[in-house]
Amino acid sequence: MYNCFGDTMCSSIKINPEDVKSLKEKFNIPFDIPTDTIKPNEKALVLYKEGKILPKLMSFGWNDKVFIINARQETLLEKPIFKKGKRCVILASLFHEWSYAKEKVTFHSDNILYLAGLYNQDNEFLIITTKSNDSVRRTHDRMPIILEHSQLEDWFNDTKFISLLRQEPKELEHEQKLEQLSLF
Repeated sequence: MYNCFGDTMCSSIKINPEDVKSLKEKFNIPFDIPTDTIKPNEKALVLYKEGKILPKLMSFGWNDKVFIINARQETLLEKPIFKKGKRCVILASLFHEWSYAKEKVTFHSDNILYLAGLYNQDNEFLIITTKSNDSVRRTHDRMPIILEHSQLEDWFNDTKFISLLRQEPKELEHEQKLEQLSLF
């Protein structure tokens, strides 16, 4: 069971095969990038900072007494469990969410999604979520914090990242097989 401190969202991500080449060039990645759908306990491409921004494969989900895949932006700085985490960015072409009607919905953009996250000493990461915007709200009340490429340095800055936690989420496109627009 996943403990997400009140939200169970963004439980799978994916990098499309057509995005691999540009990511390898942009971030100087020498290893293979997984292109299958990545679910908890599987490895995903993550950026972290140690002097400079570096790529690494890390495991999705923290195993810390309970298994955690998401953290709420509103309580991130208060919860003791997250104080030992370091900021990271999870790279994805898209993420999947399950609608209230239990339909699989895919969210994406024209560009790579830079999802705000935390990682721990075991190279495990989680995704930081915030209240959803109009593009996600009909499917779920939470969504990942999505950064722009130009915000990566600020995300890793010990004071500037706080303003990024509170920014309005980026609008996304979505796809699903069936969509109920209203009850009547």
